[in-house]
Amino acid sequence: MPKRSDDLREKLIGLGQASTRKSYYPELKERLQQLELFRALLESAGDGVLLLDADTLVVLDANGAACRFAGLPWEALTGRPLAAAFPELAGWKPRLAGGAEDAEPQDGPRTGAWHMADAVPTATGEERRLIRQPSQGGGLWLELALKRHDIGGRPYVSCIARDVSERLRAEEELRESERKYRALFEAANDAIFLIRDGLVRDANRRACELFGRPLDQLTSMAPRDLSPPEQPRSGDTRLVEEMRLAKALGGEPQFFEWTHLRADGAPFDCEISLSRFTLRGEPWLIAIIRDVTEQKKLREIMVQTEKMMSVGGVAAGMAHEINNPLSAITQSAQNLQRRLAPGVPDNEAAALMAGVDLERVQHYFELRGLAKLVTNIREACARAADIVRHMLDFARRSDAERSECDLSVLLDRAVELAENDYDLKKRHDFRNIRIIREYTPGTPRAECAPTEIEQVLFNLLKNASQAISRKAYPQREKPRVILRVGTQRGVPGLPEGAGRSDGSGEPATPGADADYVRVEVEDNGPGMDERTRVRAFEPFFTTKPPGEGTGLGLSVSYFIVSRNHGGHIIVESQPGLWCRFTVLLPAVRRGA
Repeated sequence: MPKRSDDLREKLIGLGQASTRKSYYPELKERLQQLELFRALLESAGDGVLLLDADTLVVLDANGAACRFAGLPWEALTGRPLAAAFPELAGWKPRLAGGAEDAEPQDGPRTGAWHMADAVPTATGEERRLIRQPSQGGGLWLELALKRHDIGGRPYVSCIARDVSERLRAEEELRESERKYRALFEAANDAIFLIRDGLVRDANRRACELFGRPLDQLTSMAPRDLSPPEQPRSGDTRLVEEMRLAKALGGEPQFFEWTHLRADGAPFDCEISLSRFTLRGEPWLIAIIRDVTEQKKLREIMVQTEKMMSVGGVAAGMAHEINNPLSAITQSAQNLQRRLAPGVPDNEAAALMAGVDLERVQHYFELRGLAKLVTNIREACARAADIVRHMLDFARRSDAERSECDLSVLLDRAVELAENDYDLKKRHDFRNIRIIREYTPGTPRAECAPTEIEQVLFNLLKNASQAISRKAYPQREKPRVILRVGTQRGVPGLPEGAGRSDGSGEPATPGADADYVRVEVEDNGPGMDERTRVRAFEPFFTTKPPGEGTGLGLSVSYFIVSRNHGGHIIVESQPGLWCRFTVLLPAVRRGA
């Protein structure tokens, strides 16, 4: 502002020309230069600087930036209250003499876009306010810093006005970006951990659901605290975790399978993607955790199905080859018995010609046990024929007549059959087992071959009772079998709309969007370990002693359900506690 500099120069030069003050002229000239330099610095500043009277808040002086913010020339700004420059301050009185401990905000939270409360006075007597300047179209935000000064015994107030519009806009954009990324973070279907210094620092909603723990609990734990002590495929959890975290922090992304624990201690399998990122100069890790328990179950089902289909072709050829000599042995044993029986004319005639008594020959056979041996041959042949029949079931689809069946009725029939299955020598008696029925009312029917599904359910009940007979129960625990019938939407892990073809051109297995009737047979027997569970449906695989089982019961059941009826059969178990077989059969659709 040239006018203000010229006035000041004239006043100072006038003082210097007075004869009584000529000796001070060099000092006044130096002071003048300092004042001009100071004024130049103020005018070049980007912040507005105002000098106010402490009592009235009248503007005594202001630099160019302050005039620009106020939208007024210097002449119109000076000599007027501060509220004339910044209308939002009308009626406001700063408390610059008080301390921070007794200071209170002058107004409440703003209703504007930024929602920022003004800062309270500091212990040094400074007070800050954030205002919107209407003279600039409402888009200008200023931060005012007012501070009291005592100069020459007179109080003044300095006011520094800083344009913070860009800063606030950047902060709002940052907040908006954070809100968007937080929304994506929370909406993710996979669990996400943010890890720093080996501890979980943040987690999304899905992680809380997956682990069954609140956020404040998760963020005070390490990943190993959410895992069993040993990993089934890797070994010691702590050592493996340290190795994975170290590699990821070194910039080598990690992708691996892991077993975690829910809050109730139940284990579940997952796939983890672990990678590094930098936040505020510090290294962090992001862990994306996907629960693959159901997918692994489905994968086992698909592998088992393909295995069975390949075995089916071999079984068919073997069955035909075995059937021929088996038929000859059976027929020969039968003829041997008939030709030794007395009372048959041809036998009597041949005995007379040979000079022997058939009754004495029969008596000899009984004394030497030959008759029993022949009977054993026939029984063994019948058992072998039954095995051949089961093997042939692997290779062809049943043509049994189908109808709409109530599976709870079929299950009750299977229970009646199982009650007649007992072996006192092996302490196996189904009638000593408590049966608990949990049938859901209104369960739809399933289209199936009743005799085949009844056979499947009988096999499951028989296996349950035989397993129960091998367990020593505590005093308060009794053998029991829980039977459940209900409905289920789709198969966990199966992609929606996906189906499996059996090679005949017809889809044998409905997709994940189909409705199923669900039948469960659960016992509290000894259960199965993981190795046995995976092999449960393999042909000829059995855990029973020789002579007590062929290992084909579950295999045939699997084929009846999967191949003949387009359903699924699944086994789950907790060793030493329980075992559960689940049969899923497509429900009959009404009004389709």
